Amino acid sequence: MRNLLSEREKEIVKLISEGMSSRKIAEELSVSPRTVEAHRANIYRKLGIHTLADLIKYALKNELCSSE
Repeated sequence: MRNLLSEREKEIVKLISEGMSSRKIAEELSVSPRTVEAHRANIYRKLGIHTLADLIKYALKNELCSSE
């Protein structure tokens, strides 16, 4: 399942799982918050998930964030 996401989407999953808001992610990546929200929607659609908890589980399972 990990290959479903682009490198940018994986980066956004990592930042979301670290607790960053869309606004902060946008600043970090030099994009607009709407771009981050579009990526987030695409991530949820590609993974077939509906909640932040599901996204965090995915990130942990696929080693996109640390469990600490």
